[in-house]
Amino acid sequence: MDKEKRYLNVLNTAENILKDYKIDEIGKMSFISSVLINEFVEWVFCGFYRSTGDHLLEIGPYQGNIIPCGHISFERGVCGASAKERKTIIVNDVSTFPGYISCDSETISEIVIPVIKKNKLLAVLDIDGDRISQFDLTDQSYLEKIVSLI
Repeated sequence: MDKEKRYLNVLNTAENILKDYKIDEIGKMSFISSVLINEFVEWVFCGFYRSTGDHLLEIGPYQGNIIPCGHISFERGVCGASAKERKTIIVNDVSTFPGYISCDSETISEIVIPVIKKNKLLAVLDIDGDRISQFDLTDQSYLEKIVSLI
């Protein structure tokens, strides 16, 4: 199945489930990270870092085989840059990203999507891949739609 069909499957599943359940934002993040990693089993990590409101991100619901960083400041790494700039960042090769934070040896590429609600940064969705240039504009478009469900 091609990538777009896989994202449509995730989007439809998330929309159908989340409309029927009254769960908070953390529950939605947990559900979304689970549905995404089950569809995209090739990913190394898929999870949320929640904003503490103090220019700091704290690990939230996630799926993966690595132990993530507990806290990330807005001044460090891809997650921090995405939070600070409030925009999606795609990194084709993490070894070339200034200030990259390495939590594991498997991650080679990364995409981070900010989760913004009522003009407030709630979190960032961090997804790590094990191949160069694993993420593109298709990933960005669908992941931005998916996080908007939060």
